[in-house]
Amino acid sequence: MTSARHTPFSHPGLDLKPREAPVVRRAIEAYREVKVRGKGPFRGPTADHILDELNPTPARWAELAAYVIETVEGSG
Repeated sequence: MTSARHTPFSHPGLDLKPREAPVVRRAIEAYREVKVRGKGPFRGPTADHILDELNPTPARWAELAAYVIETVEGSG
């Protein structure tokens, strides 16, 4: 069930579980860092590796990754 109240780490299409929220937050920060750096080597953990810590199903991983990208890139 989707809540009418949205936090910075939830939106109508995705409900984050309590254990997912801090991991997704770290993935968002990692994605932003890579985006800001642009070119050149990146030596920190990537957003996809951070999301893998949750050991989600492939479908859930795709939902979380899409959320990370949408949060950083914007939805429109």
